[in-house]
Amino acid sequence: MAAQEAKRTLTPEGFGKFLRWLSEDDELAVREYQMIRMKLVRFFIHKGCADPDELFDKTVDIVVGKIESCAECPRPLAYCYGVARNVWYQDIRERKSVTLDGDVVSPEYQDTNVHELKLQCLERCLGQLAPGDRDIVAKYHGGQGRDKIEIRRLLADGVGGGNALRIRMCRVRKELRMCVVECTKRSLN
Repeated sequence: MAAQEAKRTLTPEGFGKFLRWLSEDDELAVREYQMIRMKLVRFFIHKGCADPDELFDKTVDIVVGKIESCAECPRPLAYCYGVARNVWYQDIRERKSVTLDGDVVSPEYQDTNVHELKLQCLERCLGQLAPGDRDIVAKYHGGQGRDKIEIRRLLADGVGGGNALRIRMCRVRKELRMCVVECTKRSLN
């Protein structure tokens, strides 16, 4: 099934069919498309996907292939989100299926200079965090076993609960990830 989906490409006729599915009014259909594109790309970015635009294109290809069965769908955005979620799951399965033995590891990971550069960028980005965030990251990732559990429980109590801690850590990790990517790009160019 994944091989079939990978072979699909969006044709002008298919794109026109997709726009007509969104709305009979051309201007409204284009606005709907742009809104759906923005939200789904943001969804893929939030999920940490390497190429959100490619996953959005796959999503639209699948939706176009199924428009006849969903033509009466009153909420195209909701339908597209459902398909996008399945595309994301498929992307995760494909990434997990790659084994990381010595023969398959990408050249980027074999290059110790790039790895060292990323570590330097991580240190630099950690230094740029607000002091409170930097402390929480250090404590959150410190310790082992029961100590780690106790540290995280204390951190959660300090920030308003376990869910608040997870949300804060997610936001800080995202900020760090973007910072490291930008720093690495700048350093490699």
